[in-house]
Amino acid sequence: MRHLIGSAIAAIAIVTSAYAQEEEKLKIGSAAPAGFGEHLEFIQGDAIQALDSDKVYVVEFWATWCGPCKQSIPHLNKLHKELAPKGLVIVGISDETPEKVRPFVKQMGSTMSYCVAVQKKDDQHMKTKWMKAAEQSGIPCAFVVNRKGKVVFFGHPMDPQFDRAVRLTVANRYDPELFSRINDTLAEARRVAKLRDYRQAQSLYEKAIAEDPATLIDIGFEYWRMLKDQANDAAGAKAAIAKLLDQVKDDRFALLEATNYLATATDVKARDLDAAKSAADRLMEIAGGSDDPSVMSAVAAVAAARGDWSTAADMQYDAWMAAPPASKDSFKKALDQYEERRSKGAK
Repeated sequence: MRHLIGSAIAAIAIVTSAYAQEEEKLKIGSAAPAGFGEHLEFIQGDAIQALDSDKVYVVEFWATWCGPCKQSIPHLNKLHKELAPKGLVIVGISDETPEKVRPFVKQMGSTMSYCVAVQKKDDQHMKTKWMKAAEQSGIPCAFVVNRKGKVVFFGHPMDPQFDRAVRLTVANRYDPELFSRINDTLAEARRVAKLRDYRQAQSLYEKAIAEDPATLIDIGFEYWRMLKDQANDAAGAKAAIAKLLDQVKDDRFALLEATNYLATATDVKARDLDAAKSAADRLMEIAGGSDDPSVMSAVAAVAAARGDWSTAADMQYDAWMAAPPASKDSFKKALDQYEERRSKGAK
């Protein structure tokens, strides 16, 4: 009997251990591991104690001796310069000594301007919780963490999918786990819409969007277009877009997306400029009169869509002046268009 009890305990221990190992695996959709301030020594940039919910993080594991790592540095640096004003934080983590990494970073200068850290001596916490937990053995390896603290991508930073993941995550529109969860519902909504069963399509679209209206705002626009242009349900379309804007009324990034899209959409028969103005007004309200160039540019786009070229030009000028150097060209292009229309005497 004692032998049987001992065997049973051993079996339970094995099973428990297996479950623990499974729980420690880092997958898409997992919460990002903690431990930045405690386990890292920062060589460059402000020390990060914990992940900020207002930021998107790229956590990259690299080394000074790694050729592919050196090739990816300029690419990461470009993303850092372009997207840092929108909330992107890049942290390069090496398991080398500070004495090895510090001169390398100094030599790179402005071509490696993002945060750089090393694991503390004899401390493998970060490597274990990130690389090993995700079953990644090669470097460079970059993890993208969204504003909810979820890992939404990991892999090589030169992979085209990495860029897409970073840019869409910064815009709060990337969540593979969520996309997988609604995929069947969305596919069925599109199928029945093609069969002109708009009532069933409406129910399915709303079910999918309800999972996360902000992240799925593009699906919200798709639903709006279906009602507006396919079902010819003007009242339903107006109600749908009003509901969507209400669902994302406290999400700055979703409102920014909505304002730009509703003002400039080319994939609908007619824009809803009242909805565009509503989105812009709410965006300015929660931004608190922000001098964020992206916000000002979005509001300028609404003014332009409504034919108020003078307001559009003035607002876009302010956006251009506030924009970081890497983004100024795109803001200037819109400014020139608005100024041209204003100079022709348009309202």
